[in-house]
Amino acid sequence: MDGNQVFILGLGLQSPWKLVGQNLDTSTKPNTLTIDVAADRGSLYPCPCCGKE
Repeated sequence: MDGNQVFILGLGLQSPWKLVGQNLDTSTKPNTLTIDVAADRGSLYPCPCCGKE
């Protein structure tokens, strides 16, 4: 299992969302973790109430 898969599982990302990048900056105190999440243009998103797209 690679690092991206660990983040996907930990964040609970599901389609249409996908992890497109990650960066851990250890030169700052406290360290900074940046996670980039995106979806393809035109993706449909489920309604949080009824679940319909």
